[in-house]
Amino acid sequence: MKIRFVSHASFIVESNGVSLICDPWLVGKAFNQGWALVSPADSVAWKNISYIWISHQHPDHLNFPTLKSIDRLERQKIEVLYQKHASERIPKVLRGLGYPKVQELSLHRWFSLAAELEVICGSCGSMDSWIAIRAERITVLNLNDCVMSAAHLRKISQLVGKVDVLFTQFSFANWIGNHCDERGEAARKIDDLLFRVRFLEPEATVPFASYIYFCNQENCWMNKFAVTPLTLTKLNIPGLNFMYPGDTWDSSKKEFKSDSAVDRYMKDISSAKTIDPTPRSVPASTIEYTATKTLRGIRRKFGRFLLSKASPFEIYMPDVNKLLIINTRAATCRVREATNEGIGAARFVMCSQVAWYAFAYSWGWGAMEVSGMYSDRQWREPNLLAVYLNILSTEVLPLGSPRQVGRALEFFWAKRCEIIYRLKLQVADLFVKEGLL
Repeated sequence: MKIRFVSHASFIVESNGVSLICDPWLVGKAFNQGWALVSPADSVAWKNISYIWISHQHPDHLNFPTLKSIDRLERQKIEVLYQKHASERIPKVLRGLGYPKVQELSLHRWFSLAAELEVICGSCGSMDSWIAIRAERITVLNLNDCVMSAAHLRKISQLVGKVDVLFTQFSFANWIGNHCDERGEAARKIDDLLFRVRFLEPEATVPFASYIYFCNQENCWMNKFAVTPLTLTKLNIPGLNFMYPGDTWDSSKKEFKSDSAVDRYMKDISSAKTIDPTPRSVPASTIEYTATKTLRGIRRKFGRFLLSKASPFEIYMPDVNKLLIINTRAATCRVREATNEGIGAARFVMCSQVAWYAFAYSWGWGAMEVSGMYSDRQWREPNLLAVYLNILSTEVLPLGSPRQVGRALEFFWAKRCEIIYRLKLQVADLFVKEGLL
C-alpha cells in the first residue's frame, strides 16, 4: 500500500492498481472566501483515480471547484463514495456535477472495492463521517473532523480492529472567540489528538485537516492561535509523523519525511500571506429581504411552537452602520439605524456581506461560524436559530417525504450507539452544572 498526501484533508491510498482519494481540495478558497490553503496542493492524475470519498458537505471536503476542474470524461469513470445519510441531497449534487457513479455506503459495514481492498464508513454528528481503508494487511483510519467521545472511539475500534495509520485533525477549524481563544479550542484540539493516539495506539499518526489559514481581514486574527506542526513535535507524541503535499508513505518501508515536512510547513506558515479586505458591503434592504425569507422558511418547517423557544437578537454591521433585528419567533428581520445604545446591545458584530451570506443559504450560518468572520458577545448562550439552520442544511431530520423519513430512521438506527453516548455526556454535564456530581 502507498499513501500520498495531497493537501489539507486529502490523501490518496493506492493498492494493486486501485486508488482512492479522500476529500480533494486543490484549488480556490472555502467558507465564503474565508479559508485558504496554507501550502499548495500536490497535483493529481485523475485518470489514475478509481474512487473519491467525501466525508461531509463542508467545502474544504466537498470542494466544488476541485470536483468541477476534473475532466468530464474522467468524472464518468470515477466512483464517488459517500455515507448513507438521512438525506439524499449530496449524492444528487454529486451526480449533478457529472459523477454518475455514486455509491452510498451503509454505515458500519465493510465494502469490497477491489481484490484485497475494502472500506468501512461511520457517521459522527449531523454530517461528519469517518472511513477506514484496509488493504495488504494495513488499516488506515481517517477521522478527519469528527468530534467523538471515548465510547464512540471504542465502537470504531471494535469495527475496524488494529489501526496502522491514523489521520486526524489537529487544529481548530471554526470561530474561537472575540479576538482571543475564549473557548480554549487550540488546547482542546491538542487534547483530542493526544487522547486518540493513546486510545487507538496506531503505529503512526498523521495530523491533517488543519492546513489552512484565515485569509480575510475579518478573521485573520485567529491565525496566531492556530496549532502548528512544530507545536505538536515538541510534545514527543509516539508515532507522530507529518506529511507534506507530495510526500509518499510505502507500507513496505514505513518511512516518513516528517522533519522535512514540518520545516516546509513552518516556512509556509511564517511566509507573508495574502489577506483579503473586508468583503464589499451589501445593502441593508437586501439583507432584510433575504433574512426574512429564510426565517419564514424556517417557520414553515418547524412551526410556531418550536420557534417560540428562540430568543430575538440583534446584529451590528459596522461597514454600513446598521442594526439587524432578528425575531425568529415572528419570522421577521428589520433594519434600524445604529445608535450607541443599539451597538452596545447587539449580540453579533459582522460586516454586511457576512450577515447576508448567513441567511442567503441554508449552510450560510454554519459557514459563518467556521470562517469566524464575526463576534458574538453572548457566546456562552445557545442560539436556537443556528440549530434550526443546521438541521435544514444537513437535512438530518425527516422534514420531507416518506422516503426521507425512512432514510432518516435507517440513519439514526445505525447511529443509535453514538446517540446514547452523546445523551449520557449531556446528562453528566447537566449534573455537574447543577452540582449533583
